[in-house]
Amino acid sequence: MSANYKLVRNPNPNPEESGKSLPLHPRLVSCGTIHTDEFINRAKSRSSFSPADMKGILQLFQDMMVDFLMFGYNVELEGIGTFSVSLKSRPVMEKNEVRAESIHFKDVKFRSSKELRDRLKTMPVFRDEYTVSDPAYPSAKECEQEVFRYLETNPFIHQKKYMSLCGCSRSKASLDLRRLVEEGKLRWEKLGTSHLYYKVEEPVSGETNPK
Repeated sequence: MSANYKLVRNPNPNPEESGKSLPLHPRLVSCGTIHTDEFINRAKSRSSFSPADMKGILQLFQDMMVDFLMFGYNVELEGIGTFSVSLKSRPVMEKNEVRAESIHFKDVKFRSSKELRDRLKTMPVFRDEYTVSDPAYPSAKECEQEVFRYLETNPFIHQKKYMSLCGCSRSKASLDLRRLVEEGKLRWEKLGTSHLYYKVEEPVSGETNPK
């Protein structure tokens, strides 16, 4: 197994001054998200713990972490990293302009451990077959052209491939694919937890969208 990357170019903040594009840099192409049940299912072959035990341990970790973070502690998990809390309030210029009641939890921050970073330094990465080097999404028309060009040599397209072709987020890919279904240009079928989209030769009406 390996990870894929694409090359992207950030927009120049002052294009009128330099007239030059910024250099390309690599960005990981996400393969999706591993949720708790799948994580445990894959881990059970490496452990003597039952899936129920592992789920209980994860819940215990969450409960203990909440307890410590809530009272101002950082939590360091050896070999993984350190968790800490960030706060927020309205902008003020002087200390006496803000009271404790107006300061709230903002987010949990994570700082990876050196051990975790060292283990990931050897990760194999390969360039994704389809890459988009510009920061802005291609236009809807350009994305549609990419989709049907891909479908000329492939029987179907799925959300991940659409994201790769158009260099866009999961939510945008979902919205675009649903729009193409509504317009009668694609039809969809469900396979497991995935939606596969097929080219429709003749426009159809009344197609139901996946939820």
